[in-house]
Amino acid sequence: MELPLLEDEEVIVDTRPTWWAWAVHLAIAGLFALLGVAIATQDLAVGFFVLVLAAAVGGYAWYRRNRVRYLVTDRRIVVIAGFSTKTTSETWVEDVRGLRTKTTAFSRNQGYGTISVSHAISSGSFGWGNGLRLRGVPEFESVAAAIRRQQSRRK
Repeated sequence: MELPLLEDEEVIVDTRPTWWAWAVHLAIAGLFALLGVAIATQDLAVGFFVLVLAAAVGGYAWYRRNRVRYLVTDRRIVVIAGFSTKTTSETWVEDVRGLRTKTTAFSRNQGYGTISVSHAISSGSFGWGNGLRLRGVPEFESVAAAIRRQQSRRK
């Protein structure tokens, strides 16, 4: 599903979560693959099972990464999720009330983080639970800066 852009709407950021967000899953899949090959020399059935397990863990990481897309336009912030069934969550840039970034030491070294956006329709005092959350965003600081620039232009 392509996002229907509004007339004269410009896409500023179009990205997916980074592979680094699933580094642990991919490392586990790699270890299972090595273990499966080693075991297959002794017991083919068990080795095959462990290889299937490695493929399942790797497939899970691939699925989770590729089912999410983040768009920032000059007017909206949009999260698109799903393969066969698509769900979109969006907010208008001028409705953004707060923006929070979060990163760990590992993710900061790899250049990714999480961006949480609180918007006008959120309940509560600052409503972080009801805003948009963009996880595993590559170059998250520049994406957050792009949102801030657009917010400044729109208000």
